[in-house]
Formats: sequence, structure tokens, C-alpha cells
Amino acid sequence: MKKSPFSPSCGCRMQAMPHSSFIERILVLFIVSFLLCTRITAQNIRGSVLDENGEPMAFATVALYSLPDSSVVGGGITSLEGVFDIERPEEASFIQISVIGYRTETFALRSFVNGKTIQMTPDTKMLSEVVVSATLPKTTVKGDAVVTSIEGSVLEHSGNALDVLGKVPGIIERNGNLEVIGRGTPEYYLNGRKVTDTSELRNLMSEDIKSIDVVSNPGAIYGGEVTCVVRIRTIKRQGDGFSYALTSQAKQHIYQCRDTEPSWTVLDLNYRTGGWDFFGKLVYWNQRGYQISDIYGGTHVVRDGKIISNFQQGTLDLRANSGGFQYVAGANWQINDNHSLGFKIDRSLNILADSHLKMDVDVFTNDTQIDHVYSVNDVDNYCPNLGGNLYYDGNFDEWNVNFNADFINSVTNSKTDVYETGWTAPVELKSTMESSVRMGAGKLIVSRSIGSGKLQFGSEETYVSGVQTYAITHVDIPSTDAVMTENTLAGFAEYATPLPFGQLSAGLRYEHTDFNYTNHLDASGNLVRKHNNWFPSLNFSTMAGPVGLNLSYTGKTIRPNYGYLSTEITYDNRFTYQTGDPLLKNEIMRTLTLNANWQWLTLSGNYIHVDNAIYQKGYPYNADGVAMIQYANVENPVNKLSFYVNAAPKVGIWYPRVTVGMEKQYFTATLIDPRVEGGVRQASYNRPMYFAQTDNSFRFKNGWLLEANYQYMSPCNQEIALLEKPIHCLDMAVSKSFLKDNALSFRLSVADILNCSIYYYVTDYGNCEIRQSNDHNKPCIQLRASYRFNSANSKYKGTGAGQDAKNRM
Repeated sequence: MKKSPFSPSCGCRMQAMPHSSFIERILVLFIVSFLLCTRITAQNIRGSVLDENGEPMAFATVALYSLPDSSVVGGGITSLEGVFDIERPEEASFIQISVIGYRTETFALRSFVNGKTIQMTPDTKMLSEVVVSATLPKTTVKGDAVVTSIEGSVLEHSGNALDVLGKVPGIIERNGNLEVIGRGTPEYYLNGRKVTDTSELRNLMSEDIKSIDVVSNPGAIYGGEVTCVVRIRTIKRQGDGFSYALTSQAKQHIYQCRDTEPSWTVLDLNYRTGGWDFFGKLVYWNQRGYQISDIYGGTHVVRDGKIISNFQQGTLDLRANSGGFQYVAGANWQINDNHSLGFKIDRSLNILADSHLKMDVDVFTNDTQIDHVYSVNDVDNYCPNLGGNLYYDGNFDEWNVNFNADFINSVTNSKTDVYETGWTAPVELKSTMESSVRMGAGKLIVSRSIGSGKLQFGSEETYVSGVQTYAITHVDIPSTDAVMTENTLAGFAEYATPLPFGQLSAGLRYEHTDFNYTNHLDASGNLVRKHNNWFPSLNFSTMAGPVGLNLSYTGKTIRPNYGYLSTEITYDNRFTYQTGDPLLKNEIMRTLTLNANWQWLTLSGNYIHVDNAIYQKGYPYNADGVAMIQYANVENPVNKLSFYVNAAPKVGIWYPRVTVGMEKQYFTATLIDPRVEGGVRQASYNRPMYFAQTDNSFRFKNGWLLEANYQYMSPCNQEIALLEKPIHCLDMAVSKSFLKDNALSFRLSVADILNCSIYYYVTDYGNCEIRQSNDHNKPCIQLRASYRFNSANSKYKGTGAGQDAKNRM
């Protein structure tokens, strides 16, 4: 559980300011790595293998034969990028490339040109025997990912990228958020470029998506805190000229009928001429959110030899509004087939960011009511952000160089007014919080083929600095005036090579971090800390007959979000506070993953071991029984196990996709509880979660598509919280595309038809406990319309840098 459910509050947000020495190191890093790209020649046979759509084919068999007996004298398999680089024996006379389901291609070596691209042709006779339907979304295991094809499948017309992602194997929607099963919220990459805002996924239509890779155990190339990755590839569209895409969605709640919400509108612009690509985006959003809860919470303390239980019981009603603009502009220059560079600037501004929280609770000491508190909490936020990216991507003979530099400048100004009445005199509080964060980052990746495999190595540096001030009136909560700086320098290397029986890749990442936290008002919380961490990774993929298999291991270190490190104490009401802890240790995570695929069946499993896991704890803040909710490292290791099975057959016009699985953590904690003998007890948080999700698509004539999707989640432990009751969610949608190339599309959907998406949580901290029901998602109707003219995808190849720091903001 990420926050105390009593009151969502604005956390500390941080950004980074690069200093001169940091910029100098980035430039030196680029120059040194560039000079390493000297020409290395080899006598091997090299080439690449593509499928019928021009996509790389991993694990294609490459064999070298001699004459006249046609005996095998050498060979290997292609890499994840479809590349082979194998030694040529003197007796080799011809080369043969074969893939199950494709015609075998044979070439004489005397006429074979090194670097040749071979495009495979499907064997229609073989495919007719093994393929269920050409309109099924095919899922396979390729390298480090579970890959689902979208183009030409029933998922091609299922809405936007967010709608599609919720239906691919390995991803599940939980409480309105998409997660990789057992791994949490992923990082998204679009054609190799990091996605930094969800509006980009909202405006990416399913008709433009070629395939989706779900990487549940990413290797050394990704940051030390990246636990899962989703890579989206789009369909390549050709042609110069002007193009645009306009998408808008409105939402109307059924039971709480208010004005229809113009939830968001996105306009994408692109102009392409020759090797130049100019692009821009304008996003407007105006969204409303709410939370309705029944709450119960209390603390247990010993006073004068007696157990005193202070608790509150009542209701919570939160209404939040968010609205603003985002502007994106940039250019890309494709100098030639080997070199490209570009930049983009991203500016967002919240013109509306406020919340209105009402709490109405009865307060008891033991069984005697001592107060009735009614509080109104109004928050106004102002959050302008500015960010940018500069990249270069180039090929030098057999070397590839990719360089990215990023910056972010973010400011948050928050003002809170609290008016609280009770049996005592009314209380009126005012608090202010100002924070500014700046980040600068550079990342360089150098790669080349060595032997039959591919080597990637490079470095990444991220510098973050943040300032935060916080003050509140008429209550005994200390003020904050703090400065935080963090500098991380990383080096990494990864090598992938084909083997006679599969594909093997191994990587290692090293990160050195200097962290400084200074509170000018309270030196007791000051902290200077250095981290040196190694992150190994190992990945093996193979084909066992018709079954694709992938086994991987990684080590990760998860550093706490910057908000978790804040000493700011947030006032919910006179009986509940929240805070962070600058002394939090990093989480150490080790993960083992197995993926398997056979035709339309996919299976995946994860085992995770976590030391220093960061959960929340609750305890009495003072003798009056005020509850303090604080982030803390748990003392015992946490083990987690998860698996799922996905089936996607076809029955006539019905395209079902069924996912069933389980997630379970193994975690016990020692709790202080004065109600038990000895004042200490053991608590287990091991109840597993069983889940099932079925996505049913019905394709009718003339392009009509009907969807009926259902999700079930059983009671379970989620970190230290217990979900007491099961969750049921039924959604339905109908969509239709019109005009040439499906340029105009509409989608009408009804969410949470059963009105059963209410989360009932119980959190046991020992001497503090909280019970709460959270209702965020009343049934609603959504209408989305999209029009695309001369759709052309940007050629921008910037992949971003400093992503770990961005995520922690």
C-alpha cells in the first residue's frame, strides 16, 4: 500500500540540476566511447534474417554444408536482432537458413555477399496445419520477452494502446493501473524510445501497433531499479508530407450524474520531408476523480498501567480536479541510413489541480466517545514541468553508437487549508509546501557483433538536486527546509550469443551513488550515504520442439522514491499524520523468471527475494494516541511467487483470451501490540491472490467489434494490507472504424457494470490498525473518437537517460 488510505496528499517531488563537472563527464564519456569504435575486421559469414513483415527473426537455424556429400561443417542460430555471424570453414560450399513454418533458403557461398539480408517466405502448407487462425493475436517467446503480434489480429481494433496492453499475456489491470503480473508497473518503450507520458499511449491507436513485448526480468542495459519493461513496436508507414491525429474522450458517471467530463484531447502533428521529421503534440486534459470510503482506525498505548485504545470511525469523501496543457515539440534528422540525431522539448502546466477532502468521524477512547470531528481539507497545487531530450544514433562499420542526454525541471507549490470542528473549539490550519527538482542525465550505449554474438556496453550518469520547504500553523508539527542531492554513475556490459541449442545472454551493471540530505531546521535527520551496487543478469532462450522457453535471472537495487525520503509530516486530521524517512535503505531484489509458449498457450512464472523491503508502518505518535503512518524498511526478507497461464483460441467469430494465475508473498513481521501477553506478537501476511481475466471479442461483418471483459481478484495480502473481499469487474465496449485505412474510429464503452470494484482493506501494524473501503470507479460510460490523416510515425530514436530518477519523482 503506497499511502495511508486516510488522505491522499501531495508528496515531495524532486528534479535535477546538472553541474559543470557532470556535463564535462558526459562529454568525455561520449568522446572516449566514440573513439573506441575503430574498425575490426573478421573473416566470418555475416547476414540478417527477416520475416515476411520485415521484422528480425530470432533463433533461425543457419547451417554451412560442404560438397559433394552435403555434410554439416558449421553453423549457428540468429540473435534476437535476427543477425548471424559465424566462422567459415574452408570446406564450406553453401549456406542454408531454416525456420519452422517458413520455406528453407539456400545460397552458394561463392556468390554470398557478407551482410546480406534474407527475407523468409511463409510455408503456407505447413502453416495451415499449425496456425489456428490468421486473425489470432500470435504470442511467442523471443529472447527476453513474451511477444504478442497485434497487426492483423482481433486486437488490431480494440481501441488505443492502453486498451490493447490490458489484453496481452503478462499484463493485468489492477485498481485502474496496468501491471506486469508479479512485477509491478512497467517502463514503456515505443520503437526503442522511452515513453514519458501516458497521453502518448492514449493517442496511439491499436491499428498502428505491430507487436508488444512484455519483459518481466530486464537485463543490464536497463537501470538498476527497472523491474519490468513493455516494448511497443508500431507499423512502419512510408511517405513524406503532413500528417496529424486527433483523439478525444469524454466520460459520464451513471449514478453520480454530473456534467460530462472532457477527459482529454490530444492532437499529434508531424511533417516529414526528405530526411527531416518535425513533430509536435498538444494535450489538454480536464479530469475529475473521487474516493468514497468508510474508515476505521486506531492506536493502542499503555498509560498508567492500562491499555488505552483510541480509534475513529466514520466516512471519507475526496473529490479531486486536474486540468492543464502539455506541449511537445521536436525535430529529427535522418542524415542517412547510418546516422540520425534529434531533440524534443516537453512542457506541461497544471492550470487546475485541487482536491476537496471531507472526513466525518466519531472518536472513541476505549468504548467511550470523546469527540466528533468534521474536517474539510482543501488543497491547491501549481505544478509546471519542463523537460527535454537530445540524442544521436550512428553506425560506424560494425559499431553502433547511441547517445542520449535528458533534463527535467519541475516545481510544485502546494497550499492546504484545513477547517476542523468538534466538541472542542474549531481549528483552522494552513500549510504550504514548495519543492523544486532538477535532473540532468546522459547515457551512452556502444554495440557491435563479436563472433556469432552481439556485445553492448556503455555508461550512464544521473544528477538530481531538490529543495523542499514545508510549514503548517496551529499544530505541533515541525517545519521542513531541506536540500537533497544525488549523483549516480553506472557502467554496464551485456553479451548475447547463439548456441547450438538456444540463445544465451549475460550482463553486468555497476552503479555508484552519492546521496546527501540536509534539513536546515533539524540536523538530526541529515544524511550522507554512498552506495556501490552490482546487478548481474543472465538470460537463456531455446525451442524445445514446438515449445518456446526462456529462463532469466537478475539482481536489482530499488532505491526509495524521493517522496518516501521526505521528513514532511502531513496532517490528515488531529488523530492521523503521515511522513517519510531519509534513513531508508535500498531494497535488494533478486528475480528468477520462466516463460513458455506453445501455439496459443503462454505460461510465465516469477520468484522474487527482497531484502530491506520498503513498506509502511503505523505507530502511536504521542501519548494522546495520534496515529503516525511512515515508510520503513521491514526487518525480515520478503519472498514472492507468481505465475499465470494465458489461452487465446478461436471459436467462430468469438476470440476469447483467458488468463488465470496466482500471486503470493511470504512475509512475517514482529509487531508491538500491548493487547497481547508480552506486548509483542508475530504477524503473517501470506494470503495468496488468485485472479482470472477473460477478454472476449466478437468480430462481425462490416468491421463491427463487440467486447465483453471480466476480471476477478480474490481476497489476499498486498504488502502489509489485507484485501478482505473479492473484486469483480465487468466492462463492455463496441467499436467501429470508417473511411480509408480506418482513419476515423469510434469506441463506446461501459466500465464496472456490476459496481463491484470496491476495495476493502485491513492494515495491521500491531499497536495501530486501519480498516477502510475505497470506491474509486463507479460505473461510467466513455466515448472516444479518433481521426488520423496521412498517419506517419515519427522517426525519433531518442531512448532517454536517467529513467530511474524520473520514476522516483
